Amino acid sequence: MPASAKNGSEPGGQRPLKVFIVEDNAVLRNIIVDALRDIPSVDVLFYADNEVSATNWLSSNDGAWDLAVVDLHLRQGSGVGALNWCTTRRPNQRVVVLSGELDEEMRRKCLALRADAVFDKGTEMGLFLGYCKALSASPERGIA
Repeated sequence: MPASAKNGSEPGGQRPLKVFIVEDNAVLRNIIVDALRDIPSVDVLFYADNEVSATNWLSSNDGAWDLAVVDLHLRQGSGVGALNWCTTRRPNQRVVVLSGELDEEMRRKCLALRADAVFDKGTEMGLFLGYCKALSASPERGIA
């Protein structure tokens, strides 16, 4: 489902950071999208609210995104499926887990599945947004 109408490059010619979100809770998703839209050079492209939609979008839009934000706990399926699909992503693409109730074992599992960062959406939203700001400002987009 489309989440943004921003297009083109930002002032200074930098291409926007293109973000795909996997989150099934509409209220939380809207909060995340609004917070990301407040960051210069961020364009939220699309979102999915279940595992099948997420993996279908990712496979159909292989090079269209720079950052995938994945919630692990979905009503239909699991964000782990989307995270697993992202193990074959391009070197310049980043994947972060933004989920609730993360214990150390789940954080290790996410990192083993090549998540670039793992954030608890209840306690680490500020850290997540800081990560996104740093990534959007990075000239190489591979360093955050």
